[in-house]
Amino acid sequence: MKYNFYYVKRERGLQAFSGGIAVPDQARGRTIFISDIHGHLRPFARLLKVVDYRPDRDQLVLIGDYISGGPDSLGVLRRVRQLCADGAVALRGNHEEAVVRWMRGGMKPLGPRRDPLYRAIAEDASLASFLRALPYAWEGERWVAVHAGIDPEKADWRQTAKRDLLTIRERFYTRPHRVGKLVVFGHTPCMMLHGTHDVWYGSDKVGIDGGARHGGQVNALVDEGGALTSTAEPV
Repeated sequence: MKYNFYYVKRERGLQAFSGGIAVPDQARGRTIFISDIHGHLRPFARLLKVVDYRPDRDQLVLIGDYISGGPDSLGVLRRVRQLCADGAVALRGNHEEAVVRWMRGGMKPLGPRRDPLYRAIAEDASLASFLRALPYAWEGERWVAVHAGIDPEKADWRQTAKRDLLTIRERFYTRPHRVGKLVVFGHTPCMMLHGTHDVWYGSDKVGIDGGARHGGQVNALVDEGGALTSTAEPV
């Protein structure tokens, strides 16, 4: 079975990846969403322990921006890649997209803040390939996960422009959407949504960017049979 989607969808025991390959997918007890780690490997590792993540039981969905900001962006990327090998889903964020575009555009010199990181990723063929293959969104039975959001004006959210999936803000989180499922998103720090780093619960969407890039925390949203809980680790 082949798919032309640029998102990942769980449907009838299959998980369809952006590359067009469907692989078996076991029903999981919990779905755990984490976003915007931004190079903070140790808080990320602590958070996985706090939520007691077990790949044989839980579905982990990471929704982008693994790099830029913290002390170990490469370590986070390698850990995310390892988690995916054990069944996690990792989505593309705008920071990963920036690296991919830079690699495609000839890898011109950048400033001292980005150049060493981008070149280290490009020189690691496995990491570079991993970033290029990251899908833009994931759809489950009760949720759609995406880095920034979807176009609320589209009758079919899958028609959202890729740029919006990675960067949309107010036009998404201030308006109701037509998905019919909960949209879990990052990118916009929760501090901007309700004045705290903690997870923001909207009527049809949940924002989970804990502001790790700006000294906040890494959030986890846990869905267990429709019951939502959250926890965090400070950076």
